[in-house]
Amino acid sequence: MRRPLLTLLALLPLLGTGPMAHAQVDERAMKAAYLYNFIQFAQWPVAPDEPFRLCVLGQTPLDAQLEKLAGKTVLNGLHIAVVHVTAQDALGKCHALYLDDSQRRWLPELLPRLEQAPILTITDGDGLAEQGLMIEIQKRDLKLGFEVNLAMARKVRIDFSPRMLKMATFVTGAR
Repeated sequence: MRRPLLTLLALLPLLGTGPMAHAQVDERAMKAAYLYNFIQFAQWPVAPDEPFRLCVLGQTPLDAQLEKLAGKTVLNGLHIAVVHVTAQDALGKCHALYLDDSQRRWLPELLPRLEQAPILTITDGDGLAEQGLMIEIQKRDLKLGFEVNLAMARKVRIDFSPRMLKMATFVTGAR
């Protein structure tokens, strides 16, 4: 009886965060994992160079989780470097760009520049794949899924593995 009580007391500080905070951490970790896997399943027209630059527009609620991706390997041994950028920065050195829903106001300024460069664009902003970003992470019925704007990706000659496309909840622009 004494051992379970000590275990419970040791866990109390963690329980104090509440189930909602725990769910948020899990959702953020899952979104970061999705991002990592999208990179793994994408094919660029020219192989990216070292390091693989995962650019993040502004500050986001995912920052702590995205920082955990720094140094991980992708695409045959490239190491991820997480780089924070602003909408005014040159994006040409980015291989992937994460645009959080809180940064959606910058989309009209960014889209013309992104339409010209092979930069994998990923968001969690509702409706942003329809507006021109390539992958939109969506939360439906407490589950995460994703939508792919294949036409936009193909416009800049980025392709995705068929396995990834089969897992998408919706793919627009497929031939």
